Amino acid sequence: MNYQIRLYITLLIGFGLLIFSLYVSSKNIAQTSKMINYIETKQIKLYSLAKELNYNVQNNRANILEAIVNKSSEKVNIIKSFEKLKKNINDLDKFILDNEIQISEINKRIDVLKKRLVGYSAVELSLIEAIESNDSEDIEDALVGFNSVVVKFSENINKLLTLSDTILAEYIGALKVVNSKSESDILYSFVLAALLIIFSVYKLAILQNKIKQELYRAEKAEAEQKLLQEQLVEYNNNLEEEIAKKTNELYTEVYTNSITGLANRNKLLEDIRVYKFKQFALLNIDNFQKFNDVYGEEFGNKAILLTGNFLKDNVENLNMNVYHVGGDEFVYALKNSKDEDSTNFLKQIELLLSKYSKKVFSHKESSFSLIMSSGIDFSAKEKMLAYADMALKNAKKNNLPISIFSEDKKLEETHQDDLKCKNKLIRAFETDGVISYFQPIVPIQDTSLPTKYESLVRIVEENGKIIPPFRFLEVAKQNRVYYKITKRVVINTLSTIKEYKIPCSLNISMKDIENEKTLKWLYIKLDNFDYNNLLTVELLETEEFKDYKLVFDFCTKIRTYGIKIALDDFGSGYANFTHILNLPIDYIKIDSSLISNIDRDHNSKIMVETIVGLAKKLKVQTIAEFVSSKEILDVVKEIGVDYSQGYYTGKPEPIEKHLT
Repeated sequence: MNYQIRLYITLLIGFGLLIFSLYVSSKNIAQTSKMINYIETKQIKLYSLAKELNYNVQNNRANILEAIVNKSSEKVNIIKSFEKLKKNINDLDKFILDNEIQISEINKRIDVLKKRLVGYSAVELSLIEAIESNDSEDIEDALVGFNSVVVKFSENINKLLTLSDTILAEYIGALKVVNSKSESDILYSFVLAALLIIFSVYKLAILQNKIKQELYRAEKAEAEQKLLQEQLVEYNNNLEEEIAKKTNELYTEVYTNSITGLANRNKLLEDIRVYKFKQFALLNIDNFQKFNDVYGEEFGNKAILLTGNFLKDNVENLNMNVYHVGGDEFVYALKNSKDEDSTNFLKQIELLLSKYSKKVFSHKESSFSLIMSSGIDFSAKEKMLAYADMALKNAKKNNLPISIFSEDKKLEETHQDDLKCKNKLIRAFETDGVISYFQPIVPIQDTSLPTKYESLVRIVEENGKIIPPFRFLEVAKQNRVYYKITKRVVINTLSTIKEYKIPCSLNISMKDIENEKTLKWLYIKLDNFDYNNLLTVELLETEEFKDYKLVFDFCTKIRTYGIKIALDDFGSGYANFTHILNLPIDYIKIDSSLISNIDRDHNSKIMVETIVGLAKKLKVQTIAEFVSSKEILDVVKEIGVDYSQGYYTGKPEPIEKHLT
């Protein structure tokens, strides 16, 4: 269609050029006619008047010479002849004015002739008077002047004639140019128009041929379409079978876990609405992430598959459904359980967990065992999975194999609080809202020693509210973002030391020490830090020190940077005394449970005295935590504790408040 439009446009352009050439011809003819009329009415007339003037001048001269020869003066005839000359010049001047001939040279020549006419008149009268006086001498003198004037008059007229001829020749030349240009324009226009029309006719022929080809293709396509429809009818006969096959595949993909082949989370959510389970258990492999990190994802997937097979093989009740809801989490749900005893269900889960913990799995010549925890719900509500998850988190938190969701909603409220806290934590990471407050550790024996500052993590909400760590640290561990808090505290602490050149301490937990990526990042930071001698690392969660080699290697590495080691919460358990003997410790922080009532509890005082005595023998300095009053400060100072930390000697605040 576009091709045809372009072709029609080409034809229109060709016809347009023809019309344009006719218009140009007409215009040139009109211009030529105008120039011819100008030549006829103006230039030829001008030449004629100039010629007549020249004739009358010569005729008048002849009359005067005849009068001289005949010695008679026909003054009347001479005057008439002069009047003719004057009239000739006036006619010439009037002709030029009437026809608006704006040629400066012609106008100059007319003006000169007018002036010559005045001189001519005066000389002529002098000659007539000399003739009448019949004085030969006067006649001869007058005749000389007359001849001179006549000669100049004739010269001026001849110049006018010559100028008129020149102008006439110019107009004729211009006329020839116009005619030549007109001929060229018309010729070019006709040739171009003819070429366009020939081209258009040629393209029309091609278009007609294409149309024939398109019609042929259309017929061929119609035949192919008919064949295709026949094939489609044939394919349609097997369509239902193919759809059924794809539906089964889709069902498997949507409702089955790809690793274990068990029903997945989507299937569980549907079944909860259909069966309204009353007895529901969520199972989770303990510390599976560590297992995955050690053995790799392929080995971890194999462990998940073996676990799924184990759970499926150990279903004793036909009404029990097993689901793999994702990762390392599985579900046991009992349908049609009206007559089933909840106690019996609980015993089944306990037995299952016990058997699983004793099961030894094998893969690629390796053997391993795993343990599971479970959260159980008997509410028979659609939120059973969420309730069981809350109970599971409670079991993990309290190191229990099984936890049952409580109907008093305390677990749900705790879960909601955890979600809110998690959102605040995520927001804090996004907005640089994880900050450090610093609490002074004041020397109370040798006051010449510098005050140290412990870096304590806080979260700043958008409204400026400060959130203490006792809530969000546990949530961070549950959501596996605890390492982010550690990194933020390290950065805050190192920046403070660098800016203010003051000794500070920061807390490192067993979870940090077990995280290889966190330790690698920490060592890189310390490699590039110039003030490691002002830093102390406080070891937290000392009761969880089970891998002494790992902790010892960490402490040894830290000491190579010139960093000191402090043991936190010393005295809270018997294990602390083993730590102080086996680890390279510089400080011990005496637990707040011994310090908080030392001014009133004699046994606490004896215990602290024993710790201080042991520390001095081991050349380890002591720090009393939770010094909240002058009375407590006086007692710990008397006992010989080296440093005091607590609200009485300084609250946790931004470092700027302590230093101003």
